[in-house]
Amino acid sequence: MGLHPSEILIGYEKASKKCLELLEELTCYRIDNLREKGELKKCIRSAIASKQYGLEDFLAEKISEACLYALPKDAKKFNVDNVRVQKILGGSITDTQVVHGMVVLRGSETSIHEVKNAKIAVFNTSIEMQ
Repeated sequence: MGLHPSEILIGYEKASKKCLELLEELTCYRIDNLREKGELKKCIRSAIASKQYGLEDFLAEKISEACLYALPKDAKKFNVDNVRVQKILGGSITDTQVVHGMVVLRGSETSIHEVKNAKIAVFNTSIEMQ
């Protein structure tokens, strides 16, 4: 149509700014306190319902718990990569647990396979950090 790519780019930038202005007006609910689990769960629930219908209450509870563990003091600096999801072979959705800690990639260095009252869990699955 005779338009230069820079003109198209300017049009997209103007549309982006206008969308952000309109988006603020379309807000139907706003969280005042990100550290309150009930409010956080309410907002997460609607996003989960579109993907896992029927499990939204259960998963919203677990996701909000994991987010609160990983939430820094300045909530605007929250990084979603601080929350990891790992599927374990043979488990079901109801076996889901939130583990407060970190994952260390390392093979077993001993032949000990069972310990009572341990504070470390070893899973037989491929856990990869990127």
